[in-house]
Amino acid sequence: MRWWIVLLVWLLGVSELSALNSIKGAHIVRGQLVLDFAKSVDTAEIRHFVLKGSSSIRYVFDFGETVLRKRSLAEKLSYSAVRSFRISQFNRSTVRVVIEVLHPYAVAHRKRTAHRYEILLPRGYSNKAGSPSDLFASLSVAEKKQKRRIKKHQKSAKLTTPHIKKPKKRYTVVIDPGHGGKDSGALGSSRRYMEKTVVLQIAKRVRTHLKRLGFRVYMTRSSNRYVKLRVRTHYANRKHADAFVSIHANAVGGRRRYSAEGIETYYLQVTRSARSKRIAALENSVVLHAKDRISKNVLLNLMTGPKIVMSNKLAIDVQRGMLRNARAKFRSVNDNGVRPAPFWVLVGAQMPAVLVETGYITHPKERKRLFDPRYQDALAKGIAEGISNYFANREKELE
Repeated sequence: MRWWIVLLVWLLGVSELSALNSIKGAHIVRGQLVLDFAKSVDTAEIRHFVLKGSSSIRYVFDFGETVLRKRSLAEKLSYSAVRSFRISQFNRSTVRVVIEVLHPYAVAHRKRTAHRYEILLPRGYSNKAGSPSDLFASLSVAEKKQKRRIKKHQKSAKLTTPHIKKPKKRYTVVIDPGHGGKDSGALGSSRRYMEKTVVLQIAKRVRTHLKRLGFRVYMTRSSNRYVKLRVRTHYANRKHADAFVSIHANAVGGRRRYSAEGIETYYLQVTRSARSKRIAALENSVVLHAKDRISKNVLLNLMTGPKIVMSNKLAIDVQRGMLRNARAKFRSVNDNGVRPAPFWVLVGAQMPAVLVETGYITHPKERKRLFDPRYQDALAKGIAEGISNYFANREKELE
């Protein structure tokens, strides 16, 4: 009987391995690391994060439900701007790809075809070729295509800010990725699609774009950890922030999950709008303890005065920035406008503060976009540009 058991275990193991995807090859083309898979790539099984060391930064990509058929895929990879490449079997069903660099850069990655995945590398040239990379040429072509898309969609965008404005001073901004840790936030079709995950990814991209524009940037959380609502604005106050931006993803239930979509930006104010109250109630649901609540009189004092006007202006600029960038690359991005709402996460902020709902995680099409790195980067760039425009406009008003 024992040999039947051994045979059964062996057959189950072979069956399991045959169901997994595999990486057949890895090479560098036009400034991108190209990975070729045996089967169609499931983007839901890809996890991306960054590890910062004392002397280098590692961009890590975990491809789930995947095995490595060849153990030497990274040996022939060489690129001047990359310190090292590593492609290895992290565990039984996960292949880990590590790109180690000396300086941070805005990494972008995408599924190019069903069996091909591409990861953008820092600007540089291939040591193997010994000549300048085609990355610059490919970028110029992409820029021309983007300009054509902008012209095509700018009429529907109805934006009054055609370009980015840079302020003269260096301002401090606190970015707040909503939820985290035990609080997953809104859920999509499954626990694969959690609000806490996507808003953290977008927030990190916002940080990158703001730093490029010369801002001093802090985040209330940069990993999957729980932070109380009142602690978030207290942190911004301690950092003497000039602006506070909380990033979230919206959700609805029932049949409306197939129709409700779009971007909206909120600022703190009492409102009679049932829609604003519903969304605020959803985001405020983690405030459960009485000790976390603020008295009604204090809350009303915080919701009045010049800060509301400044927060409203910041919300308008951020909303415009997101729409402009998202519509330049994606069709049918709904503008749900700028709205007042009583969000607890904004209570206590001593600076202009807004809450961004980047889209509906419950809508099938929009959920797919929210987890698309290109869409995340478009939204992040728009938020950063909106913040920059707000401070530049305020400086002009004060002249």
